Amino acid sequence: MAECTDLSISPSDPPLVAIALGSNLGEPLQQLRAAVKVLGQRPGINVLACSPWYCTTPVGPPQPNYWNGCLVARVQLSPWALLKTLQAIEVQFGRQRQQHWGARTLDLDLLLYGDRVIATPELTLPHPRLAERPFVLVPLAAIAPHWRHPLLGETIQTLREQVGDQGIIAVLSDDAGETTFATAADRPPPEPR
Repeated sequence: MAECTDLSISPSDPPLVAIALGSNLGEPLQQLRAAVKVLGQRPGINVLACSPWYCTTPVGPPQPNYWNGCLVARVQLSPWALLKTLQAIEVQFGRQRQQHWGARTLDLDLLLYGDRVIATPELTLPHPRLAERPFVLVPLAAIAPHWRHPLLGETIQTLREQVGDQGIIAVLSDDAGETTFATAADRPPPEPR
């Protein structure tokens, strides 16, 4: 996939979107990689870049650690059509919504859709907790550091620096195929599933 460095959008370009991916049930890494492929095969979605995968501590009720990452894509879908596509892919991967912030086989969150600001009952853009979550900002900054948050005006890299690396245990480079420490060198690396 191409490195995504130019995040400017002209009126004739398909919109640029950022999507967060997460999993902590089943085979998380395999499910995340498969989800990226499925997204890239959907009509109207052109995946441009995918971050490394990060092992992170969960937010919410007690549950296994997550593997998280982000991707950037150009889309020819409305924000609502893209949301429905993401939800359909989650279901395809066995997602069941039983507990708020509970464990899941696949979580796909639409973070940014160009510089659009939307607030409806079914969709809020940018994602309302984007600026608070290291497990989203760390991988997103790896592929789109200069993208500006449409409401805060700060770059993703600046927001990432503000929240730090809390909860990031390790990073898995798809190129190297091995887990390395991102923080907390005294912790053993998690076993990839």
